Amino acid sequence: MRNWLVMAPAALVLAACGGDEAGAGGSRGDLAAQACKVATESRLDGKLYDMDLKALAASMRDAPNGEKFLTAPITIEPGLTSEVKQVVECTVRFTDAKPQPDVVGFVFNW
Repeated sequence: MRNWLVMAPAALVLAACGGDEAGAGGSRGDLAAQACKVATESRLDGKLYDMDLKALAASMRDAPNGEKFLTAPITIEPGLTSEVKQVVECTVRFTDAKPQPDVVGFVFNW
């Protein structure tokens, strides 16, 4: 019984460290990918989609004016007859005032 009392809190702590799909590290790439995910969902009107957030985060590179550019493939309505494959192109700007970046540019590229 004592082992259970010790193991349960440890399991909860480990589960809390799981993080989201972009990774639990909270790196700038992960934060940028999350901001781009929110921008993506706001443009899809509730449609299903498949996009690799880890690939999106890993794609981050410098853009003009200190901004960061991210890009990754996206499949909108996967498996349906209306399935469409595109590329998300997202530009974010980090500021010292807040940890989350602002999305300053976003397009679906055919």
